[in-house]
Amino acid sequence: MTGAGTEDAGRTLDPADPAVMRRAWQVLVVVSLASFQTAMALSIIFVVFADLQDSFPDAGSAELSWVINSFSIVGASTLVLGGVLGERWGRRRTLLAGIVVFTSASVMAALAPNPGVLIGARALQGIGASLSLPAGAAIVIDAFPLSRRGTGVGTWSALGAAAAAMGPSVGALLVHAGDWRWAFWLNVPFGLIALVFIGRVIDEHRSEQPAELPDPLGAVMLLAGVGGLVFALVQSREWTWASPWVLATLVAGLGVLVLLARRSRRHRYPILDPDLFRYRSFRLGNLGMLVFAISFFGHQLVGVEYLTRVWDLTVFQAGMLLTPVFVFTGVLSALSGRWADRWGPSKFVFTGSVLWTVGMGWQWLTLSEGRDVGMWLPSVTMAGVGSGLVWGSLFAVMVSDLPSHHLSSGSSVAQTTMRIGNAFGVAMAVTIIGSSIGLARLGNLGPSFIMLAAGGAITAWVGLRCRRHPTPVAPL
Repeated sequence: MTGAGTEDAGRTLDPADPAVMRRAWQVLVVVSLASFQTAMALSIIFVVFADLQDSFPDAGSAELSWVINSFSIVGASTLVLGGVLGERWGRRRTLLAGIVVFTSASVMAALAPNPGVLIGARALQGIGASLSLPAGAAIVIDAFPLSRRGTGVGTWSALGAAAAAMGPSVGALLVHAGDWRWAFWLNVPFGLIALVFIGRVIDEHRSEQPAELPDPLGAVMLLAGVGGLVFALVQSREWTWASPWVLATLVAGLGVLVLLARRSRRHRYPILDPDLFRYRSFRLGNLGMLVFAISFFGHQLVGVEYLTRVWDLTVFQAGMLLTPVFVFTGVLSALSGRWADRWGPSKFVFTGSVLWTVGMGWQWLTLSEGRDVGMWLPSVTMAGVGSGLVWGSLFAVMVSDLPSHHLSSGSSVAQTTMRIGNAFGVAMAVTIIGSSIGLARLGNLGPSFIMLAAGGAITAWVGLRCRRHPTPVAPL
């Protein structure tokens, strides 16, 4: 089988043929080994962040936040390129390249002698993920008959969500047994096993008429623009907003993004296709995705800081107390997309956002230097249920009106938006919290949780707006 990776080829696969389905599930398992790495890397880093601070006491929170943000920002700016390269180079070759880059970067991170090397290694991990994730998704779609693709992709997504859900508890166990470096060594065996089985199970495929490579300069501009804004945010606490360096970086970042928007309207194959934003549902879904990602990923950092710096819990204990957010998010994200298809996504976006907002408000109202696990667990469980309902439903909102030829690019933009929100969420949390914890114990944690609750409230408003039937508007 040479892998005819088109919709027409998918129709030639007989779902009643046991050999076809057996091979499809084999492909799914092998690809999931690769996606396991990247999914867990997204959540595990928040739990080990406190141990990073202890290992590098001379580095401030602003500098160490780039260990998280370099992965998100580089990944956001290269994801669309990675998807197209898979069609040009071959999906298996691109998947293998992504795993090699990600695994090698994990070794580099585990051996990092200083924060600078660690930040660089995380950026390389972002490139590896951008190569392997789109190629892996295309391979899974290609392996399943058309009538079973929803099952295949849904299962693949659920396995990735389960890996992300395991991140906090696994990271906590690794730090408890050793230190943060083991969170990166963990990727090595998964990468090696995936490389062996991909070579045995997955055949090569590339499009006969590969798509044109997206605007490389646009990718660099996206990286520079988002990176400039994040840099201004995280350094504003140390340098103040009156600093000419902060203001110059902020203006430069905004300027580059404005130029990128203008360039994208004229470029034959832009990194972010402005035609997608003609669709009201896509615009609303991306707005919700950006805002909710800021709140969700901001909470991971704020939660770890609160539990380890104020409650004086170990990283292991903090990881256990954060696990419910990812567990419920992983389980319900896989289900909420299906529910959204059946009953409409807006009600799940709204309900999930309200639950998230109430959970964040609950944590804000019960902030205390005294440990009160009985108050923490209901709030974090409610937040996890809420986020699980929101994620899958937001993806459903974004693609609800897109024509079939825009689905691939729309999905890539959605992932890009989520990663940008990840970076902004961490940056805003670092900016608000600053170094105040330890000086006044709770410090600025109160305003941090208010910010997180506000993100949920704005996403709930987006859910209400989605109830109106989305219609395209004039091209941008």
